[in-house]
Amino acid sequence: MDPVLEADIRQQLDANRTRTGPPEGAVAVPPIPAGRYADLELDRLERERVWRRTWLFAAHESDLAEPGAYRRFERTGAPIVVVRGRDGVIRAFYNSCRHRGAPVVRDECGTARRLTCQYHSWSYDLTGQLKSVPDARSFVDLDYDDLGLVPVRCETVDGWVFVNEDPQAPALTDFLGTMRAQMAEVDGPSLRRVGTQLHHLDANWKAMVDAFLEVYHIRTVHPDNAALLYDDSTVTVAMFPNGHSRLSVAVRPELLGIMDPSPEADNPRVGQLWRETSTSFGWFPNIVAALDTGAFPLLCMWPIDVHTTELELQWFAPDWGDGPMPEEHAQRMTLFETVMAQDTANMAAIQRSVESAGARPFQIGWHER
Repeated sequence: MDPVLEADIRQQLDANRTRTGPPEGAVAVPPIPAGRYADLELDRLERERVWRRTWLFAAHESDLAEPGAYRRFERTGAPIVVVRGRDGVIRAFYNSCRHRGAPVVRDECGTARRLTCQYHSWSYDLTGQLKSVPDARSFVDLDYDDLGLVPVRCETVDGWVFVNEDPQAPALTDFLGTMRAQMAEVDGPSLRRVGTQLHHLDANWKAMVDAFLEVYHIRTVHPDNAALLYDDSTVTVAMFPNGHSRLSVAVRPELLGIMDPSPEADNPRVGQLWRETSTSFGWFPNIVAALDTGAFPLLCMWPIDVHTTELELQWFAPDWGDGPMPEEHAQRMTLFETVMAQDTANMAAIQRSVESAGARPFQIGWHER
């Protein structure tokens, strides 16, 4: 991490630990209308103007390690397939044959030499070009060049693969902006997926995002784990362009090192600040990346409808080379499930509240902004 930035974050952590009032420059955060978590028209607008116009995390390079490796992505409602070509380039297409719209891949993930529709066997190469049409004699003036799979914007930055259905969207590097440099020391290309955990929750997706963008709740919700490890009084928040953010909270000095991974599971590129804090990044719109020196999750909040969310924890860890995955990665995932059970326990009740006649705007604090 840049030494000047690290010194600034450390100064903020120390200042927050000892302050007795709002920090200098803090202002009252405008109340958040409860309708944002329950309004059907807003939900429709989000699907149109956020989910189909924003860069969304779809895969990691390690998921697509060899030519022909593919993964389906259907979180926006549109069927999309992400695939690595023989030239090494990762591309995305609508998973829809140009003949009658049937999918060209049906499995969640796999490897294919070609993308072949299982309805009538039209076949496409890994660049989306139409290559084979059974009984082509029955089609008049069939233009293979004009009948390739419809592409979807797909770009990869530091090992993370994103898709965007908006052809006019800015480049992914511009979208991530300054946050990208601050995440660099985790060395995204060197990571491997180690597991996925799913939770189906009766709450709006934004209520779930909110839950992981603050630590104000840890004394009451996590008194037997996170509250023992972290000093929530130190929390410091940074806001970045395009809706991204960073949150850091200090590990209690007497517990430094207690959660450090073993040498075989450690990421040696991660600097000292991350080892002395819990630092997470909010990737707009729906991901909280709880980056760490060992295994860590991307907490992905995917809307099902206005009051239902699928919380997907995608776990990554430093590449350990050949042999079985270090057992402590699995142990960390299991331990985190205890924390998640505490985090999710309030969600359904919150949703019932915001949908009730008693709903009023939320008054959040500067440390939750």
